[in-house]
Amino acid sequence: MESTLLCLLLVLSTHIYSGHSEDDDGQAKADLTIHPKSSQIFSGESVTLRCNIKRGEVTDWEYTWHKDSVDLLSKKHEYEISEVKMSDSGDYWCLGTHIDQKKDSKWSNRVRLTVTALPTASVKIVTTQEPLYSGDTVKLQCDISDYTDWTYHWLINKERLSSHTSKTTTIFLSDQAGQYQCEGRRTRRPQKSYLSSSLHISVTALPETTLTVNPNPAYTGETVTLTCSVGSDSDWSYTWYKDKTKKVVTLSGRHTTTGATFTISRAAESDQGLYWCQGEIQSRSISSIISDPVTITVKVLPTASVKASPQGPVYSGETVTLQCDISDYRDWTYRWHKDNQLLPSPPSETITFSLSDQAGQYQCEGTRTRRPQKTYLSPSVTINVADLHPSVSLRIRPNRTQHFTSKSLSLSCEEKGNST
Repeated sequence: MESTLLCLLLVLSTHIYSGHSEDDDGQAKADLTIHPKSSQIFSGESVTLRCNIKRGEVTDWEYTWHKDSVDLLSKKHEYEISEVKMSDSGDYWCLGTHIDQKKDSKWSNRVRLTVTALPTASVKIVTTQEPLYSGDTVKLQCDISDYTDWTYHWLINKERLSSHTSKTTTIFLSDQAGQYQCEGRRTRRPQKSYLSSSLHISVTALPETTLTVNPNPAYTGETVTLTCSVGSDSDWSYTWYKDKTKKVVTLSGRHTTTGATFTISRAAESDQGLYWCQGEIQSRSISSIISDPVTITVKVLPTASVKASPQGPVYSGETVTLQCDISDYRDWTYRWHKDNQLLPSPPSETITFSLSDQAGQYQCEGTRTRRPQKTYLSPSVTINVADLHPSVSLRIRPNRTQHFTSKSLSLSCEEKGNST
């Protein structure tokens, strides 16, 4: 009885098993499908491979997966790749093993998964000035190799800039230095691009400004040159300041600017004061750090004066000696002037001449190789030739026509009232 029942169950089981789809030899066949069914699967998209065996329930089978002859770990009937990568490209196939009967199905058909790379995004600086200073404005552009209908997203230091969604973006470098990236998004596939490589935007500290003055101290009449230096950048223009008001130096006929230099011609005591300068790149609204102030001192030149010997009236034929006195220093070369004309006399401290026709106004000055290189021109000394035949008169005192013996009288010979 028991053997009859066992044979009946075996026949029934065989009948039920043979009622499902199978190959001619009775072995079930696996069928592999890929979802979504698209000619292009882009990197980052979700892909699902399904291993279908039309015999029994899905749960009756344990599944084995292969990719390019390499075993995969999943035992489920679906193999899901949530964010597909380029390395996921390859040939996939599967088979099932019946959990109860321990029988394998036939291997499925092979399905090739080809992953297409997303469009590439890159960041570049549109403005080309270098270096970049705090306060500069910089324009960045996001370039994506394929398609045109992108919405652009910008990131700084991996944080999204929500207000920046156009192909180009403008940043202000006062507080926005860092790593910049961009990516594209669109409603159709591919729905995004790769995130670009990082572009590092660094900010150079505003340059120091150096002011040099030559010579300092200066002497009246000298040329003084102020030089403002801001590194080696040739795009700088310069602004000059004098004294504590920080007003721009007023240019007069003696003051000129050329590039990085400010020149004071024929320095005067009014040019003394506190000077400083600053560099500017006007096209970029960038200013350098203002220079340290420099005090310019203008000293008065030594004074020259002329002494004549003898003093008083000098007559034609007499010898006159003029001496040039200078208050400071000793190594002077002396120059003499007569009636505003330079004399071709030796460069000595004194000159001597016989007064015949050399009356006139005499001046002297000193020159030297070291600073101060000259003196003020002395005040003039006038040399006049006195008349050798003055008008004289005889004066008798008392002034009467008749004189008596034993009475005194005096006679005096006088020149224009000068009894001597």
